[in-house]
Formats: sequence, C-alpha cells, structure tokens
Amino acid sequence: MTALHTHPFAWIATPGTLSRRHLLAAGVATLAAPLARSQAGFPSKPMTLIVPFTAGGASDVGARMLGTELGKQLGQTVVVENLAGAGGALAVQKLIRAPADGHTLLYGGMSESLLVPMINPSLGYKPEDMLPVALAGSSPILFVVRPDFPANTMDELVALVRKSPGKFSFGSAGIASFAHVMGEVVKERAGMFMVHIPYRGGQQIITDVIGGQLDMGITTAANAASMIANKRVKALGVSAAERVPVLKDVPTFSESKALKGLQMSVWAFVYAPNNTPAAVVERLNHAINTALMVPALKEARVRLASDLPSLMTPAQSRAFIAAEQALYKPVTSRIKPE
Repeated sequence: MTALHTHPFAWIATPGTLSRRHLLAAGVATLAAPLARSQAGFPSKPMTLIVPFTAGGASDVGARMLGTELGKQLGQTVVVENLAGAGGALAVQKLIRAPADGHTLLYGGMSESLLVPMINPSLGYKPEDMLPVALAGSSPILFVVRPDFPANTMDELVALVRKSPGKFSFGSAGIASFAHVMGEVVKERAGMFMVHIPYRGGQQIITDVIGGQLDMGITTAANAASMIANKRVKALGVSAAERVPVLKDVPTFSESKALKGLQMSVWAFVYAPNNTPAAVVERLNHAINTALMVPALKEARVRLASDLPSLMTPAQSRAFIAAEQALYKPVTSRIKPE
C-alpha cells in the first residue's frame, strides 16, 4: 500500500493532488498578501464555537484555548458550546443548519467531520457540507501497550502479530473513529492482522490496556504523554515526521522497517456553514491564524505534545480536506458502519 501521509507538514503527493509542501509554501505567501475587506459589521454579536464532545476532553480544551484568543482578535465573546452525541454528528448537523453568517462555527475533528460521514452516509451529511475555515491544530498518534508487553518497538510488534494472526487486539473509540481507521492503515501497511475492539469512548481503552484486557490502544500524543511519563503505559511508536520533544525516547514510525515513510496526525479544523460570505471567511481565517500564533497557545501545544499548526488560507484548507478525503477513501470504503 502507498504510504498514507496525513501529517499537516509533509506528505507524498499522488497524481492529481496538491502536495502539502506546496500548499504550505503558497500559504505563507498568501497570508502575507493584503486581506480582503471583511463584510461590514462582522462580527455583530457574540459567536458560538460548537464542540462535538463533552467538556474536559482534548477537543474541548483546544476549542477553549482558541476561543479565548479568537474573541480578542474579533472583539466579540466566543461561547464554547459542548454538543455531544452520535459520535459528533449532532454537532455537525447543528452547524449545517446554522445561519451562514460566520457567527456559528464548529471545532471539528477528523473523525466526525471526515471519517464518520465517509463510512456512514446514513447520518445525512458529507464532508462537503461544511466549509473549512482554518486548521486549528493536530497531534500525531501513538501505539501504546502495557509496560510488560513483549514488544518495545513497532517492528517487534509487527513480528509478534505476524506470528499469531488474530491473537492480539487494538481498541478505538468506535467504528469510524480516527483510531479505528488509522489502525486499519497500519495493519494493511505492515501486512498483519489484529482484532479491532470498538469502545464507546477513549478513556476506557487506556484503562483496559493497563489492566491487560486489551493489548494495544491507539491514541494521540497529546492524550498519552503524561501516562507515558508516569510509566503507566509504554509507547511503541509515534506517527510524526520527527520525534516529539516531550516524547523524545519514542521512535517514529519511519524509524521502523515495516512502517517507514508512514506519517499520520489527527487534526481539527474550524468550520463554518456552507455559503458563508467569502469576506467573512477571510476575516475568520486571519483571526484564527493570528490567535494560534499567540505565544501562550504555542507553548501550551508544545506541553500537550500537539503540533504547532500550519497556517492555511481558506482555499488551502478546502484543498487539504479534499486531499485527506481522497487519501482515506480506499480504507474507509472497506469499513462497515455499526
């Protein structure tokens, strides 16, 4: 299988697609150009940033950090609204129904905004039903196991699983979650078979890995960093292009023979309803990108093992999502919804 590169800082371009390096290089030039005048009077009232999950999780923390700074940039209050349910679908559906005036936005993660609707069309929405405004952040994934698991690297894991197909299991936060899809990518790339165990949330996965009920968990570096530091779990590999500073002892997938060249990250975009005026989208994009570069937010992301997001224009954001959809389509087409 061709390497899937979902890390915002590097990919291998496939025929007919834009390289992320090209997108990012163009982004620097475009962001330096004069901005289009924003629509008169925007924003004219407090704004809502919908988060598809309950308070306290990674998405909620990221949205609240961004929302505070975004409000300062725009001169309006940004209210974070947690709307959990249906794997994030309820939040997406609310955004789609909202007035297309830029006052209602979604902090949309990879699962609910891209993977879930690709796998389960019955939810009634498609990735194209939302307008990506700006990349809000990303985090590489980790394969974590209990401390006494008989493998210490991804190559050792691959060799172990190949010897006993179907003996080992990995958990995800449910069918079509990022961990499920990325687990399938790794399985296919490495030529090994593990049993997928879907959970209703991410926290129980780590608990069961620690307790030995589950062999492996796939989670973000941001979620697992503290548990690795406390030696509650062991990380076999990280999907980043380079080693993560707060996880410097964890090798990248590319350092293994079986997964060389494979880079993946879980990302979040700020979305607006389709048909939001272009001038409003430009204003939001500039404000979000400016907020993300505030030193306090940059420092917080480093502590949380999150990537510093690339600054994308609205056009580059749309191209990015379209390319991600094309890259994941072969895998998601083989996954059946619950």
